[in-house]
Amino acid sequence: MKGYQEETRREGRLDGCAITVPVSFQRAVRFELGMTRSKDCELLRDFATAGAAKLPRDLVYPPDGQDSARVGACADWVSTSKGENCDPAVEVEVPGGAERIIAAGAADPNVECAVFRDAVRMAFGPDFAPIATPGGCYFVEPKHRLQIEAGATANGGAPGEWLADPNKTFKDHQQLTFGDRPGVTFRSKDDHEFALYASPLGNLDVRGHVRLRISPEQERGVEDWDRSKVVSEVDVAKAHAVMDFVLATHFRVAG
Repeated sequence: MKGYQEETRREGRLDGCAITVPVSFQRAVRFELGMTRSKDCELLRDFATAGAAKLPRDLVYPPDGQDSARVGACADWVSTSKGENCDPAVEVEVPGGAERIIAAGAADPNVECAVFRDAVRMAFGPDFAPIATPGGCYFVEPKHRLQIEAGATANGGAPGEWLADPNKTFKDHQQLTFGDRPGVTFRSKDDHEFALYASPLGNLDVRGHVRLRISPEQERGVEDWDRSKVVSEVDVAKAHAVMDFVLATHFRVAG
């Protein structure tokens, strides 16, 4: 059987344990030791093992089985969606030329994933898998520590609109260059998200963009999550490296 252990911590010390054992896509049995009980997680695991053994075996996921109704890597997508609008990305060829790439990306999120696939894998590691959604491409990983949104599309606004930000939705706006293309970076006001937008056509005021947005998420198995967690400088540096690589690889000016 598969179970999920969560540890609650207070001031850096273990304050409680819980183990959840799924028995269907909608139901689970939870074993828990609270503040007034022993904080020994091993004791709880022994108790949960004995209790889970009493559960009907045909209702419980095998240890290596799928524990979500979503398909493949879509199970790792942090979203309120049930997954009906998500598919594991399929490998497609990236067309040549900036205009053709962003036109193809606007029509097929698999193209957007293909544009970023190698760069994300090199910078963030092989655990990040691409998924295709109607809103674009995401790179997700099983531990849920970080989620990456990526796009290369002729739709949406011009990168300069995020730089101007007339409604002051974001902060820390900067104009800079990725590869040889102009771009902008900014953060959400709570520092939970860092975004990079570049102009694939070389003009910040022209519609169409290449984007990367990263945000830390609640790690699986961690109940006492710091909701004020911000994007780390290490991940910011990796995001810059991804954009530099993507623009230099797929959007370099000929000549």
